[in-house]
Amino acid sequence: MKKILYPLPLMLILIATFLRCAYLPTLPPGLNFDEAGSGVIALEILHGAPKLWWRIGGGQEPLWPYLIALFIATFGNIPFTLRLPSAFIGILTIAAVYPLALTLFPNWHGRRIALFTAIGLTLSEWHLHFSRLGFRAILLPLLSTLAFYFFWKGADEELRIKKEELRIKKEEEVLNSQFVIRNSLIRNSSLNSQFLIRNSFVSALFFALAMYAYLAARLLPFVLLLFFIIARLLGNSHLFPKKHILTFYAMLITFLTPFIIYFLLNPTDLTARSATVSIFNPVWNNHDFIGTLERTMTVTLGTFLGLSGDPNPLVNLPNQSALSFILVPFFIFGLLSSLYQRSSAHLLILCWWSIMLLPAILAPEGAPHHLRLIGTIVPTYLLVSIGLDELMQKLDRLKKPSFYHARCGFVIRNGYLADLQSASRLQIDSISATDYKSVEVGEQLQKPSFYVWWLIPLVIYAIVGYQTTTNYFIRWPISVDFTLPFDLYALHLADDIAHAPSQVAYVLPMDIRAGEEARHYTLDYLLANPFHSNELKYRYLPVDEHNAETVLSQAIQNKTELRVVRWTADKHHAADEKEIITYLLETNAVFVSRQSWPIYEVETYRNLSISFTLPAINQPIEANFDNLLQLKAAFVKPTVSVGNWLPVAITLVPLAPMDTDYKASIRLLSATGERLVQKDRQLRHNFHQGTSLWPPETVNEYYLLAVPAQTPPGDYMVVVVIYHPTTLAPLVANGLVEIPLGHVRVYP
Repeated sequence: MKKILYPLPLMLILIATFLRCAYLPTLPPGLNFDEAGSGVIALEILHGAPKLWWRIGGGQEPLWPYLIALFIATFGNIPFTLRLPSAFIGILTIAAVYPLALTLFPNWHGRRIALFTAIGLTLSEWHLHFSRLGFRAILLPLLSTLAFYFFWKGADEELRIKKEELRIKKEEEVLNSQFVIRNSLIRNSSLNSQFLIRNSFVSALFFALAMYAYLAARLLPFVLLLFFIIARLLGNSHLFPKKHILTFYAMLITFLTPFIIYFLLNPTDLTARSATVSIFNPVWNNHDFIGTLERTMTVTLGTFLGLSGDPNPLVNLPNQSALSFILVPFFIFGLLSSLYQRSSAHLLILCWWSIMLLPAILAPEGAPHHLRLIGTIVPTYLLVSIGLDELMQKLDRLKKPSFYHARCGFVIRNGYLADLQSASRLQIDSISATDYKSVEVGEQLQKPSFYVWWLIPLVIYAIVGYQTTTNYFIRWPISVDFTLPFDLYALHLADDIAHAPSQVAYVLPMDIRAGEEARHYTLDYLLANPFHSNELKYRYLPVDEHNAETVLSQAIQNKTELRVVRWTADKHHAADEKEIITYLLETNAVFVSRQSWPIYEVETYRNLSISFTLPAINQPIEANFDNLLQLKAAFVKPTVSVGNWLPVAITLVPLAPMDTDYKASIRLLSATGERLVQKDRQLRHNFHQGTSLWPPETVNEYYLLAVPAQTPPGDYMVVVVIYHPTTLAPLVANGLVEIPLGHVRVYP
């Protein structure tokens, strides 16, 4: 049986490598916004601007950007470069869980648990998705596995040395040599300290690296804290002496000193992201914290039971659960078995799994959120493996019962069998002899049936493997629209920008509400030079009345053509709700064409002015609308040709708080009062607030009236009506509903 086990881990690594690297340059297609954001940070590092923390996306830790910077320097700034490190890390995680399980369960059953865990993670669709995406979260399973491995190895070694000291003391009774015993104990005490310091150092290092990698890793120290508390309550605290605990936490704090200093100097960055999505935020709990917590917990736990799934098509088939349906019973049995066993190894796994549920439970957005649950993936598959191993044991006992009687030289502890000489290789729970129950065997204990141990798991994991490969490589690509999740449109746009003539400038309007960091990182990453900063062929334009003129004027320097990218289904699709950019373009350039693609349109303008300017709104009006709004001034272009735009602008001042967001209607009237054209739009502040949220300051509004081509030449009047958006009831100023703004002469 052992000969069968030894080559299997290597075979699993080969299978994992194939699954995580096959078609990686093309599947997933495109490049997700968050992947590209990390790539942009890595490019900044390569350009000579290293940092410890970046504020994009709510904040990003440093380990992942520095890692992918090495790959970008080698392979260039392409999507594949951001995903190759994830594939390597996913493979290393599978290699790491095997020794972790062996350390937690150092016996024959431990080998099977280790093997089942490695197989489960290899074939896990949940892990496969994140091993093929350029997300920094993939570092958490690997680093936490290594952290717990070295921590437990240190405790295991300490226990072994304590047992050796007990053996030496027993020899004292035989040898009666204080000198020999004293030297032996001193030597073992020295070894104990060396192992303690070495393993605490390495474990603390990996814990710190995890926290330098991903936000959810900040909870990892609480896993050990909960474990220590429960272990003390169960009477196993002597396994982890205070010296061990204090040494570990002292080293961890030392490694985290740069982070601690940074967050002391920048406290808002510490909770910038978590506060935004927190269940304590009224935006998410809708003032019903208990109800929101209950719903989030239900769907989060349900994803481990096959009852719910992540709706995000980016990371799986929509609404697919984290665990395959065939593994759910083994997970449940493993969870119950671990609660019953109450051994230290089982306790650690339960604490690990429970604490790492919190990032998903405390953030209801998109629940169940498999990305936020990624810290549970290793303990989840350990629990599955424990359940599978326990059930296989029970099935085998039903098929081949054993008989027990006195003095045989075997021990059984927590359901595991070993001879007395190898008892020290059992789980690390206690060195007390009363923990072990001596049993005797009347008949030789029979080896587990080959068919029970191998055929059943083989069938189970064959089904899981078929489901994973079919779902990922066949069903997912044909059933999910990748256009938005993986910014496929951005690849097309980036290619157009890269190959545009040198006299062409691109402008991308940005919603001022999104902030400076809300750039389009996919474009930034794909169009950047990885080795030095360069002047790009495109420019972001935060749509702000105070600087839009300047940015547009700078963009057209030495250019003969301007192309404006208008998002139709992106976070910036409402960037120009006030139509400031449209106003500037139509009054200072000539519209040529509009091309449409999924998610965006490109408007082309030529005959560009030397600079773009907004008009001076200086025609006094002084109309008071029901003591709510005052129309202070207006601008109306005095002449216009048929078929062209008539520019109009007004300045308003709020006089009192308003309970609704009023609309304005700009109308072109003939001398007889006939309405030729009108433009209706909700009144908005520069930061897009409606009138119910206006601060006490002036607000400018800009309108373009399309004068019909059949309009007879002559003199016309422009008026404004301000009205309630629901009842359509107009506000009255000076006894009038339609307030004149100015006259205009229309030419053929």
